[in-house]
Amino acid sequence: MNAYRQPTFLYSLLASLLFLLFAFLFPSGFTEWLEEVAGDTLFYFGDFYLLLGLFMVLVLLVIALSPWGKITLGEGPLAYGWFSWMAMLYSTGMGAGLMLRAVQEPVFYFTQPPRASAWNPEVFALEYTFFHWGLTPWAFYGMFGLIIGYLVYGKSRRMLSSSILNERYQQSWLTVPIDVVTILSTLFGVVGAVGLGSRQLLAGFSEILVPVELSYVNNAYLVLFLGSLATLSAFSGLSRGIRNISRFNIGMALFLLTFTLLVGDTWHMAENFAAALGAYLYDFFPMSINAGEMRVSEAFLMDWTYFYWAFWLSWAPFTGVFIARISKGRTFREFIFGVLLVPSFGTFIWFAVFGSEAFLNIGLPEAYRGQFDSLYHSIFVFFEGLPLTKLLQPLSLLLVFTFLITSIDSAIFVLGMFADNGNNEPGRRNLLVWGSILVLFTVATLFIGKDQLLAAISQLLIVMALPFSWIYLLMMGAFLRILFKKSVS
Repeated sequence: MNAYRQPTFLYSLLASLLFLLFAFLFPSGFTEWLEEVAGDTLFYFGDFYLLLGLFMVLVLLVIALSPWGKITLGEGPLAYGWFSWMAMLYSTGMGAGLMLRAVQEPVFYFTQPPRASAWNPEVFALEYTFFHWGLTPWAFYGMFGLIIGYLVYGKSRRMLSSSILNERYQQSWLTVPIDVVTILSTLFGVVGAVGLGSRQLLAGFSEILVPVELSYVNNAYLVLFLGSLATLSAFSGLSRGIRNISRFNIGMALFLLTFTLLVGDTWHMAENFAAALGAYLYDFFPMSINAGEMRVSEAFLMDWTYFYWAFWLSWAPFTGVFIARISKGRTFREFIFGVLLVPSFGTFIWFAVFGSEAFLNIGLPEAYRGQFDSLYHSIFVFFEGLPLTKLLQPLSLLLVFTFLITSIDSAIFVLGMFADNGNNEPGRRNLLVWGSILVLFTVATLFIGKDQLLAAISQLLIVMALPFSWIYLLMMGAFLRILFKKSVS
């Protein structure tokens, strides 16, 4: 059957067009509606997000340490070597966000701690940054990837979210709506990253090269440019464009990290890293359920933790499918430890290095002058305090650009697979269509948000993450049932 006659593609396209229609015709009313729905969602289901995240981490660790950990995703050699595998999953899963938040988020917690803590302000700030960027987000990604990878390589099924349910419910009436919700979740998640990342690119151009107005029009032109390059990258396939750009990203990120580590106070960074890692592991469970002395305010949860958990959930379909696509030949144990622990550890080092150096720049929290407040400028302002500023700032701008390309091209590739009935190698026509839709979605979101871009995007993520989370639980239940049946047979 032609991919463009598949119900999944047609319904996803219809929902996308309806969103664009409402976004452009009724921007004010649509924004108010999003705000109301997102607020109600957080009020009633915020704690559900927290518990779901903890549950994902625990289940993955149990699977990895159990006899199931020996199960292999398919037969034959590894699809990609360790460095390429890690580079692609890291670039796709978090790269652009790490540039956006590298300095701004640790500094925020340092100067405005969410609660009282026995840890010193620097360690506590890093602990909360680790919490938002560590095990839980990678568990959201990893569980989805493990489920899809097992079905594709172990059961010879296509890469569709609904495939796991078809193990029990053949030709289920849920098949199309499940895959449609997954596609829309992917769209909204990537739109959030592209909207924020493109804004950071404009800020970087203005800071480093030539003054550029942070206007909606300039932002839209930049998104069109990014989308065009990302579509070309997706055309070249996983083993060429996507893999090579991802390897470049990791090499460049390691250079910036190592340079900052060597020219900064290395011992101070190492001390903060070790202390914050210990604090994070010690407090992980009560922080994950917001209980006891770890409890923070509802306002903080809605602004930060709930938002992050909704964001990671929204990214789970496309990131999980992408990780599954590149993980053939790995055991469950290797997959889980590789997806859950290695990227988390690397992320902790990243924030410890940049955050610790920023803390030294500030001094005492009460001496802070707001130099790292901007979500978009903070990383470029940070490099002004290091040697070779004229080299580091353009390199960091280039890294933001290439990280965004890998996020977009991976999403286009995955959306193409879903729309093409789970085809592992979607046709170029599919990639072109979804590249265009993703760009239009982002432009529409920018139009809705304008000066309140982050708020509009977070509301979209919160709304779309909820129905997907229910689907995710159904998928997990069916997957665990299959594993249990396999172990007793």
